[in-house]
Amino acid sequence: MKKKTTAPDGGGVSLKNTGQKEFAMSLPLKVSGLDSCGHEFSEESRLASISSEEAVFFLKTKVDRQSILKLVIPLPPKLADGQPLNLVLRGTVLQAVQSALAGIQGTRVRLKLESRYFIGAQEN
Repeated sequence: MKKKTTAPDGGGVSLKNTGQKEFAMSLPLKVSGLDSCGHEFSEESRLASISSEEAVFFLKTKVDRQSILKLVIPLPPKLADGQPLNLVLRGTVLQAVQSALAGIQGTRVRLKLESRYFIGAQEN
């Protein structure tokens, strides 16, 4: 059973059965990798939620399960001590499901995070 609380900034925090915290955040991000046809793509999107293990976001581009994707998330100055930093994540698609939510077109992607690092905003 998931327990839901509210973060101080108003974002939702969900505790999974494993005790892992999942944060509901709407941050802009850039996604790149190979689409379902094997072509390289790069698309702007928004993060829906993130934990230490997974990230969830929506794409217009179709991707397959097991695809490797790269996410670049510009961190808000408040989270980066005023520095221009990007969080770079790489991972494998666990799930890519056509969205049925009103107002959201595209595919809901759940990514298993495998690496993460920070770079300066000008280095991406």
